Parts: sequence; C-alpha cells; structure tokens
Amino acid sequence: MRYYRFNRDRSFDAKFYKYTKSFKKRMYMLNTNRTRLLDSCYLENQTWGALHKAWKGYVIAKNKYEVERIDYYANVIRKLQGELGLPISSFPDLGLVPEGYQYEYSEDL
Repeated sequence: MRYYRFNRDRSFDAKFYKYTKSFKKRMYMLNTNRTRLLDSCYLENQTWGALHKAWKGYVIAKNKYEVERIDYYANVIRKLQGELGLPISSFPDLGLVPEGYQYEYSEDL
C-alpha cells in the first residue's frame, strides 16, 4: 500500500480553498493592471507560460523526430503568438508560413 495517498488532504474544503486563493490572485492582478485578459479568457501571464511550454515541447519532439507532435506544437505556438499579438513564427519544413509571406528556397547558403 502506498502511503502518499494518505498524506494529501482530499476534502472539499481544501479544494475550495485552493480555488478561491487562485481566483483572488487572478482578480488582484486584473484589478491592479498587472496583466490583461485576452480574448481566449486566459490571462496574458498564463498564455506566456503556455507559449514557453509549447516551445519546449516542440524542441523535444523535434529531437525525437515525432512528426505528429512537431506539427501539433507548431500549430499551438502559432495560435498563442497570435493571441499575444506577437509576430507569427514560420515553420517552412512543415509548410506553415505566415499569411502574406512567400518562402523562397535558395541554394546560396
């Protein structure tokens, strides 16, 4: 039998306390203009964290040559960059380039 199951407080009060504490922190940050609410109903800070994790996942997937995961993370990165108002990254090896951008292959390297 594993003992870690008995060390956690699984009561409703503990979960409710954690939720209210998180909610109060979010509201404090919004009310003091330390962050802004995006169209996706996430805070700007949360979206930056998700973008960082997506880049990390993309690099790991690229190192392991997992094509489906590379494509997934590239799409997530592009979506999050669009929400934050950043310039959209291009992934020409996947065929993902920003609109209005023409990728030209040159052998002059």
